[in-house]
Amino acid sequence: MIPVQYRDPETEEILDRRYEESVPTIGTRVQIDFEHYQVLFRWQCVPTSCIVYVRRVPREVGARAAA
Repeated sequence: MIPVQYRDPETEEILDRRYEESVPTIGTRVQIDFEHYQVLFRWQCVPTSCIVYVRRVPREVGARAAA
């Protein structure tokens, strides 16, 4: 398990912290609270931790993808 911090790329705000089996790849979608986010890039990924920058996916795009 790797500790991952999910951050907003504009404000550096930490949106979520959790342990993941593996580091999310660029372009994948993750769910934080009740919102969907897309992984933009990763920073300082080492075997013990990783910082991942994400962008919120608009609801209509997320709803279409789920359908």
